[in-house]
Amino acid sequence: MTEVIEPENLQEIKFYLHKVTFIPYSDTRHKNSVDILVELMTFLNREHVAGKAYFIDRNKNQPKAERREMFMYNPVLLLREKRIKCSIALVRDKNLMLKPKDSFELIPFSKAEGSIAEVTHFFADYSVNPPVLCVEFNNNGPRISDIEFYLRNLAQEIRNAKGCQTTTYMDIPIDKTLENLKNVLNFEIKLRPANIAQMDNEIKGYIVEFANLHNRLKPNFIRIEASFQTPGVKVKSEHLNKEANNMFKALLRKFQEDDFHIDQFDEFEFKFVNKEGQDETFNLIKGKREIVVKIDRSAHTTTTKYYELIKPEFNSFIQTFKR
Repeated sequence: MTEVIEPENLQEIKFYLHKVTFIPYSDTRHKNSVDILVELMTFLNREHVAGKAYFIDRNKNQPKAERREMFMYNPVLLLREKRIKCSIALVRDKNLMLKPKDSFELIPFSKAEGSIAEVTHFFADYSVNPPVLCVEFNNNGPRISDIEFYLRNLAQEIRNAKGCQTTTYMDIPIDKTLENLKNVLNFEIKLRPANIAQMDNEIKGYIVEFANLHNRLKPNFIRIEASFQTPGVKVKSEHLNKEANNMFKALLRKFQEDDFHIDQFDEFEFKFVNKEGQDETFNLIKGKREIVVKIDRSAHTTTTKYYELIKPEFNSFIQTFKR
């Protein structure tokens, strides 16, 4: 058997799957989520053809926060396939530096020549209702919560819908974990301190004390670990970790309510005993349904090229809704 050696410049890119649901106004209640998404993307396509874009600053009402300005770029509707190809760009306003290819010097990036943008590619299938989004994971660029925020604001701006919510598809559904969770054994959480300020007040109540470390030590990340029981040891009812159980049930419900909270964590894993007395592990990040592709880092990869790479697995996932 011949060993296949992959080129060294291949990079693994992950795409996560989500459904998007819109809440119409009372006078547009005859429209479903497919109708609304297609109308939004048609509007953006017309703006693009006219040389314009719908620009949103997610942190507009937070004067102390760094600007988070975004716009969706060149949405293309594939009418026969009932698919949409699109990307969303996050414009950076920091004083960035460039490194020339042939030297180790750093040169200031001149804003007079434009702005640096982080681009996240994503695709939508509207052959099913609610539509399904396949979104690239870009650690430095826009995430699914940004796309949700953008679509919600655009829908309200053109009076298309009053609300928008995305839900991440999981290999281990959150509702199943909630149903089976009996006792938390240990957990490990990692997040950026700056993300805590953006969270729901109930979540802040559990982790805000750790954020105080940020005010003193200024770390880039905070990692929280705790252990309550030894895995594999039978847990008696009097040894249930009620506080930890309540905390994780509350957090899981928040993740169900709004994917925005999922985006705020870099790691989130806990081990627990289920109602059958067996040990299980829930990993919020690794538990997402995903499509993994490999691209050539040395070449520019267009939205169309990404689409051709994810298309076979995306097709298979969509077929599960039509059986």
